[in-house]
Amino acid sequence: MSSVNSRMRGAVPVLIAAALLVAALAISLGLYAVQKNHGSAVHVVGAEEHADRIDLDVAIIRIDAAAQELVMQMTPMARGALGDDEGRFRADTTLHTSGLTSEPIVYRAGDINSGSELRVAIGGGGMITDYPFDKYDARMAFAGTSGGQEIPVVLDLYSLDAAFSVTAKPDTAYGADTVGAVLTVRRSTASIVFAVFVMALMLGLAWAAATAAFYVLSGRHGLIWPANTLMAAMLFAMVPLRNAVPGSPPIGSIIDFGSFFIAETVVALALICTVLVGYRQEMRKLRTTDH
Repeated sequence: MSSVNSRMRGAVPVLIAAALLVAALAISLGLYAVQKNHGSAVHVVGAEEHADRIDLDVAIIRIDAAAQELVMQMTPMARGALGDDEGRFRADTTLHTSGLTSEPIVYRAGDINSGSELRVAIGGGGMITDYPFDKYDARMAFAGTSGGQEIPVVLDLYSLDAAFSVTAKPDTAYGADTVGAVLTVRRSTASIVFAVFVMALMLGLAWAAATAAFYVLSGRHGLIWPANTLMAAMLFAMVPLRNAVPGSPPIGSIIDFGSFFIAETVVALALICTVLVGYRQEMRKLRTTDH
């Protein structure tokens, strides 16, 4: 009976470890599912009830928070009486955009619809120094004309930049002949989780260095080279660790004031104090031995 109880008590830690592993996998895969849904989401903006329209496939291929702009690839498709079976325009069509370049895009009748690059400014008060919690707004508008007549435009908008999450809603500031969209750009779930993990890790390393320094100083052990080596390694290892976060935020971001500067200061003070106080202890021991 005692042997059975011993085996059961020995199995409890294994079961707890297995349960924790399963929970960690479930949480991690759940975050991946959220990330995947954000990346594959297609936002439709415009009046789809019009049969004769332009369907504009808008793929956001790059978001540059430092330059405050996003780069999109647009590919039109003529619907209804405007196009043939392959979506090519039956008449010359002009697409007016509100991007950083104001020149309209002209599609010739019968030509294969080629993609066009469009750059749009982002802002809305968002700053990259708010990393990893920075958020931006972008406004865009499109209007099409064919044969001198205004034609409706419908946007099929999605993002290919895995570092950001993009949501879109209609912009009602424009008239019926213009379709507008307001984009909200945030860091992706994976980027935020990794950045917060790095922040917590750096603070944890600082706590570990402070604990080691307290042990060395309170025990008056003199110079303990393994502890000093550990602190020096932490001091220099946190720089590449901080630079490993996605998005390359500039120095002075939230990640710096929230963890990096604090951690570097604590580790540096711990190293300096243990070396100076340890040196004094070693000198005292040396003098005592000489006497």
